[in-house]
Amino acid sequence: MEFLRGSVENAWMIVALPFFVGFGIITCFLLGGLKLGEKRAFKSLAMIASIAAVTWGFFHSLFIFEALRVDPTLAGYQQNWDWFSCTGFKLSVGYLVDNLAAIMLIVVCTISLFVQIYTHGYMRDDPGYARFYAYLSLFTGSMLGLVVATNMFQMYGFWELVGVCSYFLIGFWWYKTSAAEACLKAFVVNRVGDFAFLIGILLLILATKDMWAGGTMMAFSVSPGAGGNDLASALRLAVSQGTLHDEFGLVATSLPLMAILVFGGPVAKSAQVPLHVWLPDAMEGPTPISALIHAATMVAAGIYLVARAYPIFLSPTGGTESTALHVVAFIGTFTAVMAATIAMSQNDIKRVLAWSTCSQLGYMMAGLGFGAFSAGLFHLFTHAFFKAMLFLGSGAVILGCHHEQNIQKMGGLKKTMPITAATFLVGCLSIAGVPPLSGFFSKDEIVSAAFHTADPLHIGGWCLVITAGLTAFYMFRLYILVFEGEYRGEHKTHEVAPVMWAPLVALAIPSLCAGGMLGFNADSFFSADKEGVTPWARFVYFGHPHAEHADWNIMITSIVVALAGIAIAFVVYKAKAWTPNKTLVESNNILWRISYNKWYFDNAYLWIVNGLVLPLFNKVWKFLDAFIIDNIVNGTSLVTNAIGEVLKYTQTGRGQYYALIIFLWVILLTWIVYMSPLVRT
Repeated sequence: MEFLRGSVENAWMIVALPFFVGFGIITCFLLGGLKLGEKRAFKSLAMIASIAAVTWGFFHSLFIFEALRVDPTLAGYQQNWDWFSCTGFKLSVGYLVDNLAAIMLIVVCTISLFVQIYTHGYMRDDPGYARFYAYLSLFTGSMLGLVVATNMFQMYGFWELVGVCSYFLIGFWWYKTSAAEACLKAFVVNRVGDFAFLIGILLLILATKDMWAGGTMMAFSVSPGAGGNDLASALRLAVSQGTLHDEFGLVATSLPLMAILVFGGPVAKSAQVPLHVWLPDAMEGPTPISALIHAATMVAAGIYLVARAYPIFLSPTGGTESTALHVVAFIGTFTAVMAATIAMSQNDIKRVLAWSTCSQLGYMMAGLGFGAFSAGLFHLFTHAFFKAMLFLGSGAVILGCHHEQNIQKMGGLKKTMPITAATFLVGCLSIAGVPPLSGFFSKDEIVSAAFHTADPLHIGGWCLVITAGLTAFYMFRLYILVFEGEYRGEHKTHEVAPVMWAPLVALAIPSLCAGGMLGFNADSFFSADKEGVTPWARFVYFGHPHAEHADWNIMITSIVVALAGIAIAFVVYKAKAWTPNKTLVESNNILWRISYNKWYFDNAYLWIVNGLVLPLFNKVWKFLDAFIIDNIVNGTSLVTNAIGEVLKYTQTGRGQYYALIIFLWVILLTWIVYMSPLVRT
């Protein structure tokens, strides 16, 4: 027991090791001038250091999970150190270990470990091999630091560091124009959301600065015996004292407005409409980082923030009927549907999966918005495993097909890549929500929560059901075009090395059974206790758990729709009962063009930037800089020159003339002083 307690108390090591052992050691050798392409031993050292650091984190996170399961009193353990302190204001940094953090630590460390093992096979011939491992370690450490942050101020620091790391990794092959543009696009789009996030934090600090009782400012929770308040209690105090208002309005004291501004960060990081446009272009980075970004790190950060800062989005009394949550639910649902329709027409294997990620993130966000806190996080947990497996599988396909990414030039790969095909099929079945795979359990809880809202038409619920059908269709369209039928490419295909397919097999295990282990037993379908709470909900939402059952009617409907999507994909692409020009997803009609052109969001943004913003900027620049500032500067020089031209005539060199000038100035100054009001009174 002491060992488990020690694992909780030393949780900081999970964050520190990727920074100092992984990133630190590799960077020191890089700065030492070693030539990566020639030093094979150094490349091995870089790989070993990076993988060793995250391996420690993997086992350490399992020990933490077991410690909190065995002894729930350990939940909420944290350490804080003052970072900035003055009278009545204190910012702190530290680490927090609770049930929510424990789950995320497992997800991040597990996915990062398998991605880094896979990287050795995928990147071993790349001249930037060691540099890539350095970036992976920094990225992993940044995400882990975000997970264990004790307060929103500290989280924002790691939040930005995650964004910087994604810039490095998406643009890793910087010599490719598409990669350079993609990393710049991701960076700029995320700055928009992060700016709103920062404004929301500052407004919250301003409104609640007197509510923390000397404790940690913007703290997510308060450890037992520590002073101060947590986020929920501070918000209630602020509302009761009038510094915050729970009605929506465009004023700085509106809690819903602050929540929506904070939500700007997750909208960008988790690729929600309208800041989703960076995510598909992030595929320009190497496939391992695509898996890491899309499964467990950057995109999951937005979901985690909403979950961790959930009291901000609730009503002050803790209810789910709040304006902010309605916005979260709407954005999440719309993103889920939109991204699913776009994925149906894409032909790049990685972009299909990218739009799938965008859609599933919408599912998670919708779950949180509909009040299904534990269901949204449950889907984040299960999705991380099968989506990482699918992305790594796509990388195996790309290498096996000699760097071909167009699925129209593949086919029949099941014969030459049987292991990759089998694991890819598991991922497709899981994300489609086919029972009893893991995706089935988490998705149906979200759909049920959407149907149990106050909306009499259940629009959100039906949108998510339709999305489930679309997901099943486009994932099996992808599987059939890649692995079934006859090969349509030009090069001979082959199975990848064991170092690449072994992580696929390992990730297939939780993709098969993670949902069942956490949400199912033989006695009760969702093994709810007397209060109607599932074990997962009891563990994750430990503060005030609630029932999130899957309604049998809704569940059956969702399964039927998913199976229908799979059946249609087989009819169209396997049996070929419909010719492509008769199908909605391969024809050139208006719906297909909307899907293929990604709902024209990029076109709209380019039109706004090139047609409105830049011309307006140019006009403002010409008026302010070229007209006003330049004329002020030029006018000042002209006045100075004119004064100089006049005064030069006073420099005659005659002493009598200078004496006369001095005498006249003395008279003038004397008269001014004499006429001043102070002297006259």
